[in-house]
Amino acid sequence: MSLHAIIPGTLFAATGWLRADAYAVSWIPPGLLGYLPVSAYALRDGAEWMVIDTGLPLHWPEIEAALAQTIAGTTRRRMMNTRREQDCMANIGALVRRFGIAEVPYVGVLNPVEMTDVLENDEAEARIESMAPVRALRIEVGQVVEVGRLRIEPLRVQLRLLATNWFYEHTTRTLFSSESFGFLTRATPDAPLVRAPDEAPIAAADIARMLSAKFDWLVGIDPAPILADLDAIFAARRVDRLCPCYGCVIEGAAAVAEAVARMKDAVAMLAARRKPAIDLPAFAKETA
Repeated sequence: MSLHAIIPGTLFAATGWLRADAYAVSWIPPGLLGYLPVSAYALRDGAEWMVIDTGLPLHWPEIEAALAQTIAGTTRRRMMNTRREQDCMANIGALVRRFGIAEVPYVGVLNPVEMTDVLENDEAEARIESMAPVRALRIEVGQVVEVGRLRIEPLRVQLRLLATNWFYEHTTRTLFSSESFGFLTRATPDAPLVRAPDEAPIAAADIARMLSAKFDWLVGIDPAPILADLDAIFAARRVDRLCPCYGCVIEGAAAVAEAVARMKDAVAMLAARRKPAIDLPAFAKETA
């Protein structure tokens, strides 16, 4: 099953599944079992349609077939990406060609201290504009993008890699959290994408394991700024579901609160570990 109606008529996930132990990729920790869902999300209201993230090229036939079931009656079609990495934007060209997407809002960072992000934004704009007639539209953190009655707000967060944003949709109270909170796998690819309220409790150790594959910079840090930022984000917004680009959807305010609490525990666990020592002679040889 590749199409999941998370909120019938309004929020959908187009999903492909990766067998976790079959791919040697940096963001899947060694030894992880089960199947990891990788999703593109579609929001719609009336004639407006917005895709958030694109899924993987490996899954394009499933993504295409699923999204095609969500576009009937839509005339304004757009797309946003939480992150500039392959699992979030590799299908941009295919989506533009297949679904007539005319506009891609993306978040720009103007702070000169973060010049890396500015350069990445300029590169993204050039690549998007090369697929004319689609138009790239630079927006800012906190600037709301309306999709009919839906309102998508980009958030800049501490728990991230470079050029990553979360998106909060105010009407459905949905948080699209990019690769964060993407820690729930399934035993089979035909299992439900949405985690049921009565499933086993989320374990902080499982989250820490997933984070350590891609967020290894958390090891040995002072976690206070990240924990405070998480507190501020969720104190200011009611979140009824978490929709990561990979991993299962976490549904319900109580389940979200549980996931946030265990995420904070996991960050603290990684922060308490000692950073591995660097073999300076070997490092010098490798970088010579």
